Amino acid sequence: MIRPKSAVVMMEEALLPATYEPLMLETFLAAPVLSWMGRHLLAEGVQRLFLACDPRFADKARSQLPPELPAVISDRREDLLSFLDTPDTVLVLTRSALPLAEAGAGFAYAAPGRELREVWRERLSNAVQGAELVSGWLPVYGPETLAELEEVFRSRGLGPEELVPGGNSESNKK
Repeated sequence: MIRPKSAVVMMEEALLPATYEPLMLETFLAAPVLSWMGRHLLAEGVQRLFLACDPRFADKARSQLPPELPAVISDRREDLLSFLDTPDTVLVLTRSALPLAEAGAGFAYAAPGRELREVWRERLSNAVQGAELVSGWLPVYGPETLAELEEVFRSRGLGPEELVPGGNSESNKK
């Protein structure tokens, strides 16, 4: 099982017509999708995050991440390439996603940071040699997907506060 200590998450550029915000900031069961993602990444041992994000949404995005998860929030290629200057494995999520144990491999992937940096220096591509598919993440394509998943998560008693150690504490319910 791959347990990367770093992750790159790419916020969608398209905005939802109802809110004029990216899907990642859309609320799902009382918390934005990005909160779900950040809490799960932290629970899985991720110690640093790069969030590719339009500067217009950077402050709101930062407020949705666990404060104990160090994050670089930027839309600058130089910042991303600097973040990837590591031989360690980096998890890559190219859009909004929700953690779901039975979600199969095929959406998320992980590769050594420097390998990603070399490929992405030219252009962002999923064709990264040495990348491994990672299971446990379900891609979210729109509000319709969120609506379909509500019952699944409710029936299992899943909420974002269950995704971090000590999840029922008041500090985790932000």
